[in-house]
Amino acid sequence: MATSYLPLFRPGDTVTFGVSSAVTAGQAVEVGTVDMSVAPAAAGSAKYVGVAGHDAAVGDKVTVEIGKPIHELKASGAITRGQKLETAAAGAVRTLAAGTAVFLALTSAADGALVRAIQL
Repeated sequence: MATSYLPLFRPGDTVTFGVSSAVTAGQAVEVGTVDMSVAPAAAGSAKYVGVAGHDAAVGDKVTVEIGKPIHELKASGAITRGQKLETAAAGAVRTLAAGTAVFLALTSAADGALVRAIQL
């Protein structure tokens, strides 16, 4: 029987993230300082994730409205959350080197481990 795949979350879903810097409802948020966390987005942020659904303090959980799918993919080489990723050999992803950024890492991962990433 064939294997199938679905993203972890789809556009329009709400996703729960940890909070590494206090956020306010309606704020644009970016990748935080801990895996699967967010903080208010900086000006011109290249790490944008979505929009906070409510106020949340550091250490709390916040619901974020996302506009792109979130996937769980195999890492080729070590990846640190917040890095842009490109495709690698055998359908894996790696830190952006010379290709086109197609994902933003939401978690850190060792070589061969699974990394959560939002599609750009």
